[in-house]
Amino acid sequence: MPMLPTGLQRHRTSGTYYLRRRIPTDLLSCYRGRKEVVFSLRTKDYRTALERHRNEESRLTAEWNQKRQHLADSAAREQVQALVRIDALTPEAIDAICKHAEAASLAGDEARRESETPYTLEEIEDYRGGYAEANSLLKAAVALGDHDFLRGPLEQFLQLYRYRVNASDAEMRRLALAYGRAAIRTNEKLLNRYEGKDEPTPTLARQLGTPMLSEVTQAYLEYYKKLDKPAMLRKVNTVMPLLLDIVGDKPIGSLRQTDLEDYFEAVQRLPPRWKDVCRQEGISARELAAQHRAEMSKGTFDGTYLAAMAPFLRYCRRKWQDQGWPMSLTTEGVQYIGTRRESEGGQRHFEQDELKRLFEGAEMAAFARDTSQAHKFWLPHLGLFTGARVNEICQLNPQTDIRADVRSGVWFLDITDDSESHKHVEKSVKTAGSRRKVPIHPKLLELGFLQYVERVKALGHTLLFPNFTPVAGKASPKARLWFSNFLRDIGLRDETPNARIVGMHAFRSTLLHQAMVQGVVNAEAITGHTSNVTSIEKIQDGQLDQDASPVVKKYRGELPVDKKLEILARIAYDIAFHLPAAPGVAD
Repeated sequence: MPMLPTGLQRHRTSGTYYLRRRIPTDLLSCYRGRKEVVFSLRTKDYRTALERHRNEESRLTAEWNQKRQHLADSAAREQVQALVRIDALTPEAIDAICKHAEAASLAGDEARRESETPYTLEEIEDYRGGYAEANSLLKAAVALGDHDFLRGPLEQFLQLYRYRVNASDAEMRRLALAYGRAAIRTNEKLLNRYEGKDEPTPTLARQLGTPMLSEVTQAYLEYYKKLDKPAMLRKVNTVMPLLLDIVGDKPIGSLRQTDLEDYFEAVQRLPPRWKDVCRQEGISARELAAQHRAEMSKGTFDGTYLAAMAPFLRYCRRKWQDQGWPMSLTTEGVQYIGTRRESEGGQRHFEQDELKRLFEGAEMAAFARDTSQAHKFWLPHLGLFTGARVNEICQLNPQTDIRADVRSGVWFLDITDDSESHKHVEKSVKTAGSRRKVPIHPKLLELGFLQYVERVKALGHTLLFPNFTPVAGKASPKARLWFSNFLRDIGLRDETPNARIVGMHAFRSTLLHQAMVQGVVNAEAITGHTSNVTSIEKIQDGQLDQDASPVVKKYRGELPVDKKLEILARIAYDIAFHLPAAPGVAD
């Protein structure tokens, strides 16, 4: 009897032939402690055993090659954990997928050679046979156009590397053929390596090894929180997640200028309040933009999305260039290409007849009589006499933020993000200049505002209007919505572009307009737009000191509350305000 082939053994007692092979070192982790593969060929006939041995050897070699590929894929995939979305199988997209497959396979092979357990001669021989046989099958499949055969390894690769491909059957057939050709080229390069030839790993493998875009954007958000720029931080908090949604999370080394161009084009196709639309319909911003329902205004695009992206790119060039950030990415030349070039969202001031309808109407009278609805009475009154933003008012803590000035005795609202907050509210101010002390107007004192404050304070509340419960860390969403609906219900809502009356913000315009009409200058010191006044004499003389340098303004500091009160007290309205009922013990 001729010498038995390697791996073929005959049981001494029974005469049955077995296949017995040592598991390669690099695959031991796949077999949970086993070191050998042993199983019966279920025959005592030598010729039958040879045929079954040949078939089982081929099957086992294919199995081991598959496991090696899985291990190599897993090693490379550790660098590419996030979903890569492909919405159109363009020639460029097909080429990118095929290059990725080649790079991942060659990178896995290179990593094995550089590891502490490099290949053995026996393993190299196994690989040669396995890849040669695989190439024979692949070439036949590509030549015949056998898409079904090619789709198997293709879909396995797409799943391993978390590609989500939205494509037609015809596009997938083109991709399968391209992937088959790429697999042939890759196998030939691996075979060349087994012959000792130089086959460099493509640059793409190094690009795929760079940090993910999600990691970089998160680092930028953490960095920006430390800059004390709350207004811009809100924009950054919107822009960074949107960038990930539209571009997709991918290694930063694979980012291209076209990714940014696609982002800016998609952003401009988002409608106003696109976040609400996405939440209500359960769709992504990218999907919404693709529907072309509306478009963003130029002011919003330039002031938020373009303005937030430029400093982000500068940060990335500085912080991430050594880890693969493409230094050529830029916002230079990005232009608004929509039609909404004129501002449409500005709110105008209330006219006198509108103020009378709002504050003298039967609805406000009902709020005044019913102490359970005191929050609905006081919210618009505070807006009218302070010009404060709705969130600035709603986040006030009656325990700490409404008090008398120690020096002058003037009662004021302390608009700040530094004081104690409600447990479900994260206080914020729009800008550093928005932190300010706003004196309480004499009319509010006359109507009994301090009595309301004392009652809320005595009940232990840490929000001025506890009936407007917080939402998502903010004190104002329910108050904002209520007042907007209230304006609609009483017929005052006005959607005229750039002259709207839709919410509390109109009171800021109203206070400043009333001050202008009545000749009261520097009312901006009340609303937080400016605080560059140094003496009440200048106010009373009607002088505006607007030429001071920023340095001078900084050292002047905020105008004292008693001086602010002298400004505010001169702003009056010809309105017969309702007197609210005094808060009762059982309220």
